[in-house]
Amino acid sequence: MLPASHPLLYACVFRDTALVAELAGTSSDCADLPALAANLVAGAPPHHRHLTHSSGGRAHALLLAPPLALAAVSLAPQLPALQLLLFLRRLRCLPEARMHDEMPRLAMRLPLPPDDEGALAREAEEVAAAEAEAEEAARRDADLAARRTPKREGRRGTPAWTWRRQLWMVIIVDLVLLGLLFGAWLAVCRGFSCIGR
Repeated sequence: MLPASHPLLYACVFRDTALVAELAGTSSDCADLPALAANLVAGAPPHHRHLTHSSGGRAHALLLAPPLALAAVSLAPQLPALQLLLFLRRLRCLPEARMHDEMPRLAMRLPLPPDDEGALAREAEEVAAAEAEAEEAARRDADLAARRTPKREGRRGTPAWTWRRQLWMVIIVDLVLLGLLFGAWLAVCRGFSCIGR
């Protein structure tokens, strides 16, 4: 929980339509915010990465990183939408299992000093570095998973491989039966003597 004086009113993370993590402020006017955030996520315009909006003394920010959708609402002049977006970008870099636990710690870093442009620039650089690190870790995990799966295992499930395997089984069974019949013929005729008569 955040202190009542904190300008962040609500933040949440959705995976598709399931709520992964949320952080609600203690303010009394926050009752409608979970529904508002869910509507924001559901009504997100397609092909957008982020969306910010300020109205009614509140700033709204939505960050889309499929399959995740991150939303946050704050008091507008104290915590502007740009800082909310930086908060959501930093939150997106975390593993899903840690998002709920790390949200309050990241929220306590806000708001950045409004008169210090350097603080906003430093925060943006830190967020960009964290995003690059998270993307690199995801790429390494994908490469490691690709190396662990042998290439032959990938082909074993294909219909062509199954058909070839069945074809070879039929050919082998036919050869075994023909060999048995040839052996029986040789035993009855005592060799190749039946051919000459």
